[in-house]
Amino acid sequence: MKVRFLTLLLFIGLALNAQQKSGAEQEISTKACDCISAINDKNLPKNKAIRNCIEKSITDYYSNKQLKANINEAYTKIESSLVKGCTSLKSFVFSEDENHEYSKSKNVLAQLAYDDGMDYIGENDYENAILKFKKATKLDPKFAYAWDNLGISYKKTKQYDKAIDAYKKSLNIDPEGKMPLLNLAITYSLANDLNSSAVYYKKYIKIYRNDPEGYYGLGLIQYAGKDYENGLGNLIQSFKLYSAQQSPYRSDAANKISYMYSDLKKKNKLDLFNKVAEQYNLNVQMN
Repeated sequence: MKVRFLTLLLFIGLALNAQQKSGAEQEISTKACDCISAINDKNLPKNKAIRNCIEKSITDYYSNKQLKANINEAYTKIESSLVKGCTSLKSFVFSEDENHEYSKSKNVLAQLAYDDGMDYIGENDYENAILKFKKATKLDPKFAYAWDNLGISYKKTKQYDKAIDAYKKSLNIDPEGKMPLLNLAITYSLANDLNSSAVYYKKYIKIYRNDPEGYYGLGLIQYAGKDYENGLGNLIQSFKLYSAQQSPYRSDAANKISYMYSDLKKKNKLDLFNKVAEQYNLNVQMN
């Protein structure tokens, strides 16, 4: 699906604050998140499975209340709420397919150590996860997924230098590894090395041109570095891709674009915003 024209409604304070959620929104979001955490249909596209959960949670809620549901109106609010508060959503969206060439080890002991590490990650016990993934990589130095998850565990414990080293070892095995490329960009950002972060986002985009995550991350990095034009342009590209894929993360991209609009307005740079919006065929309506 090619998106040729999108209308983005920008509101001051568009982001939904968890404390301001209505009771209905809270209840629907909780049920939708529970539904997402229970998804096990490997044949259904991820975004379609998520959409099914959101729509079912909305219709179920209003049916129980014997009220008529406005799916489209409620959907955007629930989508935005889930992006902010549902950890299962992020885990599901960014999970790798298990049939990847480097997702398993032929060394049984390495695989067992890796499986133990994944169990510890599930329990948020990253210290023990690190021990298990280190064991897996020692037993099988070519086990890319073990390096990836070692990097994740180091990142979660804010050991950014070690995380970066683990991701680079994974890339030595699989230079086009999706997880290590993206996580290297994120980890460099967390370590306040924005230049290196941008380098890896650009590498990611070069390989995965239709994945909005690269444009989203690069746009934020560029905008933070006061490259407003390219930063906004990449955020708009991410929004269009998220929308074309019916991803729940389109709400987050819209919120960031809304922030940029307000920020550039304060800086008396609305001409720049309008120029980039026109360049990417984005029509902005203020309410």
